[in-house]
Amino acid sequence: MMRRTMLSAILFVMASLVAVGQTAAPGDARPDQRDARQDKQAVLNDRSEMKQDRVDLRRDVKAGDKAAAVQDQRELRKDARDMRQDKREARSDSKDAKADKEARADRKDARADRREALVDRRQMRAARTGMAPRGGHR
Repeated sequence: MMRRTMLSAILFVMASLVAVGQTAAPGDARPDQRDARQDKQAVLNDRSEMKQDRVDLRRDVKAGDKAAAVQDQRELRKDARDMRQDKREARSDSKDAKADKEARADRKDARADRREALVDRRQMRAARTGMAPRGGHR
């Protein structure tokens, strides 16, 4: 009767550990890191477009072309909005990538805990059989 209770307790603990291990395995961090790099590149592209639009605006103002200057001013404002949005996305993606790294560390800790639990179970079993932990007699 005692063995059956111990066996059922061990099986319950093992099933719980397996369930925790499966739920603690979120996706890979690589897509978030790739998105963060792409967003940073988009910010750099927006910055270079803004520089070009400023040059065009100055050129149109010097030439006296008001219609083109107004259009360049609109493009410059749009590029500034796009750059702010890309910066927000880049920050968000880098936070997601960092969170994925933390989740990976948590999974590593969970694996270490499972290994420790296995060692503890072996030591408990050895204590019941009358054997010393290293296989010698008591």
